[in-house]
Amino acid sequence: MKGNYGVKADRVLVLIVLLAAAMLQGCSKMGKEEVIDEVELTDTVRWFNTSYALLTEMNKWDYNLFGGAENTEENQKQAQKMLDRYWGVTDRESADQTLDWVLKEGQRRNFVNIMQTLEQDGVGALDPEERPDFLTEQYNMDEKSSQLYAQWYGMYEEYGEGAIDGWDSCRAMSLPGYYYLAGYYTKEEALDKSLEIAAMVQSEYGSWDELMDSYLRGYEFWAEESSDKRREVYEKLKKKSKGPYKVEFAMELEKTW
Repeated sequence: MKGNYGVKADRVLVLIVLLAAAMLQGCSKMGKEEVIDEVELTDTVRWFNTSYALLTEMNKWDYNLFGGAENTEENQKQAQKMLDRYWGVTDRESADQTLDWVLKEGQRRNFVNIMQTLEQDGVGALDPEERPDFLTEQYNMDEKSSQLYAQWYGMYEEYGEGAIDGWDSCRAMSLPGYYYLAGYYTKEEALDKSLEIAAMVQSEYGSWDELMDSYLRGYEFWAEESSDKRREVYEKLKKKSKGPYKVEFAMELEKTW
């Protein structure tokens, strides 16, 4: 059913282990490979990094570095390959178009379209335990799919049309850093865009927990699987004495570059 709305193929953000290893190898070459450019880790930049620190940690990158890795020639090549393979980004034009898509539509548009269709077809009038059978009968879904769609509709009921907006918010925050590593944005452009997006994110959420709860709901919709593993990683990061989430969510963001 997710494919019935003419949405482009999912632009996968989670990186394969091989690519992550290649990026880490590039990070380990300090002293052997020259850093092209460097971003000072101010509190504002820490905030940017924290907005997608869970993904950075899952990929075994470094959330203390803008974009997750040092800006070296090798990492630039790897970032270009990643963006091409998983986002269809190959140059400045496609980078701008993709970021614009995430900011204006993203997965949340697909989510709302589907939930509104289910609502119109009467799913909301049913008791939660009756919904999977209804979905199986109405849409010829298998058992797993009917359970998932019933679960997603529960999200929609509880949190409204913005239920998974955090998924797109965090992805939008991550892209300027990747574009910087790939050489599609200058440092100034990437940081300026990050500041612009961060201001919007701060206005829409009250805390890291609120943002990440929405992000994890979005992950479940996008990946069609539980977010328990990511939730566990997030909780561990929160407990780190010098972890990323020690940055105050409501801090004043300012241009420090």
